[in-house]
Amino acid sequence: MTDRWKRLAPLSGVVMVGLIVALLNVTANTPSTDTSGAKVLSYYSSHVGRQHAGIVLAAYAALFALVYFISVARYLRSRGADVLATTTVAGALLFAAGLTLAAGTSAILSDHVTSLSPASAQTLNLVQSNLWWPTMMVGLALATLGMGVSMLRTKAVPKALGIITVVVGVVAISGIGSWFAFLATGPLTLVIAGFVYQRLGRPESITLPDVPEQRATAEVTTQSAPEAAKR
Repeated sequence: MTDRWKRLAPLSGVVMVGLIVALLNVTANTPSTDTSGAKVLSYYSSHVGRQHAGIVLAAYAALFALVYFISVARYLRSRGADVLATTTVAGALLFAAGLTLAAGTSAILSDHVTSLSPASAQTLNLVQSNLWWPTMMVGLALATLGMGVSMLRTKAVPKALGIITVVVGVVAISGIGSWFAFLATGPLTLVIAGFVYQRLGRPESITLPDVPEQRATAEVTTQSAPEAAKR
């Protein structure tokens, strides 16, 4: 049962991608950073259900992201990666922290909208818009670069997949193209999750001695036994 769960763990990346896609759809058209406090209060008071759904989606996306990145890091470590596998786990923690920050600030706005002043609502909206995204992207960059370089060094996956993973990590940390790297992470995660799942399902190869060699060894032992007895 334990081995089965270890094999299924990388597929949590598929669940993570699905949850984030649903999160983006649910939380679309949220107030921008320059929206007035009154409009922020108006939005959250009229979209309580959607915001609660977004909170749940973000929380579970953070959970499945941790399982996915840690499982891939474990696979790469078993193929020879060490420090970079740890870097992947550290990036996963930051990535999950960013999603958790988004869920937490959204919960404050949606659950306490009646007790917030326009100035407080505007401040919280600024925090929600500006704090969780950099945290999440730094984590994504660390995790993706850690995986990509490990893939190239250990040759645990096809070289092309390792190169693409490194490129996505570099674009994520560049800042300018971070949104495009975030979008590219979705299909990339699906490919990596499927590949690692298939590799973990293959039995380890066991090298057995050839039968003729075994027979020859047995004959030599049988022939030498009488000589040893005479001595």
